[in-house]
Amino acid sequence: MSKAWLERVGVAATTACALHCAVTPFLVLLPLAGLNVLADEPVEWLLISTSFALGALNLIPDYRRHHRRLRPIAIFALGFALILAARLWFEDELRIGTPLAVAGASSILGAYWINRSLCRACQACQSNG
Repeated sequence: MSKAWLERVGVAATTACALHCAVTPFLVLLPLAGLNVLADEPVEWLLISTSFALGALNLIPDYRRHHRRLRPIAIFALGFALILAARLWFEDELRIGTPLAVAGASSILGAYWINRSLCRACQACQSNG
């Protein structure tokens, strides 16, 4: 499995998580369409855990072995903390929880973007990417 493929899958999973967080609370017709599974708690936790796992698999090795810049990991951790806060404490408060979750997913996407920029400027990353 190549690093570029893993990064693309991570970005796709995080984007799906952001879209899910942004759209699901407003789709009152999900049960009528047979799509109520999208709003189930296990699906939400699957998206959150997949985004976290793929982000960690992408960002931590680049930090440890290559560019040694903590900024992508810090932004990733902030994004994950925002998503967890939205899910655990503000789930029933749409005006707070939804923007918080979308901001968290956006932060994770930003961490990918910053990491990619750092890797493009890093000789070690270029030779291993």
